[in-house]
Amino acid sequence: MKKFRMMMLVGVLFSSSVIAAPSDSLIAQYNQAAEGDEEAVELVYQQLDKLIEAQGADVLSLVYLGSTEALMGRDAFMPWNKMKYTEQGLATIAKGLDLLQVSETPLAQQEIRQGLPEAYLARAIAAATYTSLPDMFNHFERGYDLFLDLLADEQFQQQHYDATSWIYIYAIEAALRAEDSEQASKWLSFMQQKNANHPLTIQAQAILDKAA
Repeated sequence: MKKFRMMMLVGVLFSSSVIAAPSDSLIAQYNQAAEGDEEAVELVYQQLDKLIEAQGADVLSLVYLGSTEALMGRDAFMPWNKMKYTEQGLATIAKGLDLLQVSETPLAQQEIRQGLPEAYLARAIAAATYTSLPDMFNHFERGYDLFLDLLADEQFQQQHYDATSWIYIYAIEAALRAEDSEQASKWLSFMQQKNANHPLTIQAQAILDKAA
């Protein structure tokens, strides 16, 4: 399975409510797991599972749990375990997205997590997870559609660039995988308009140059 890149912000720290779930420290552990720390994967899974059992399911916890289960599939040695954990993760993410769909909390009233309203973060994590999976799981197109819808959202485009730049990187890689170089170039242009000197803007340019 393609290695998941760490989903983290660059250069800016964002505060969140002390009652927010999952906690920022748990998200940081997830980032380590996504980057390839196999020992962190099981720890994150256990914490998220206990969190949901104790406090009930919420959108963000379900999406992060599902993505963590997909990481367990990434790291599993036996093919049947790769399938089992990944499919379990996809089902968990779907529950989170279904819960998000019926949520009536306006964007302005949502908690800010990792610099974004939690609905945006949940959709981004889901999209990045889907598009990082091998084709055999048949979720790439759904993930790419999530990116297309999210990045076309005018309110999303107005979010702090330090909080959204990593999402554009994943989206550009997904566009190139979809052989949609025109869309990849459009997203790069948007990044350049936001901050041409930002490290992730420069990285996005390098990705497109390499693909050319």
